[in-house]
Amino acid sequence: MSKEAGPSFQVPAAHRGVAFGDFNNDGKIDAVVVVQNARPELWMNHSPGGNHWLILYLEGTRSNRDGLGARVKITPNVGGPQWNHATAATGFSTSSDKRVHFGLGAATKAKVEITWPSGIQQVLMGVKANQVLTVREEGGGAPLRNGMRR
Repeated sequence: MSKEAGPSFQVPAAHRGVAFGDFNNDGKIDAVVVVQNARPELWMNHSPGGNHWLILYLEGTRSNRDGLGARVKITPNVGGPQWNHATAATGFSTSSDKRVHFGLGAATKAKVEITWPSGIQQVLMGVKANQVLTVREEGGGAPLRNGMRR
């Protein structure tokens, strides 16, 4: 597969870390690879499409602003449930996309259940596939001096 993957795969190099994310919001996970003594490499995923996906951008109000640590369960209208959590820590000297990505296969909708670090549970029904959806934690929080909320 290396020959088909492109020129970056043809040159041996000391790769020291990788960060994952969907850099062009097409539902396919891309990668940035750290190369020792060289520029980072952006590896775009141009694999054939056809499957559905969902990306959740979490905004904490009572929990931390990025929703890191939130646990997410989705139940697609086709197939079984999936679990993931919000994190950015995935590699050596790298930080990946904090958004939570799900591959949905043939499913076009899903039920989304989020358990925020604050303990608040939030359920979204009939969420459409193939989108980046911003989800704001329900429940607000006490205002702080600078106008932000916890």
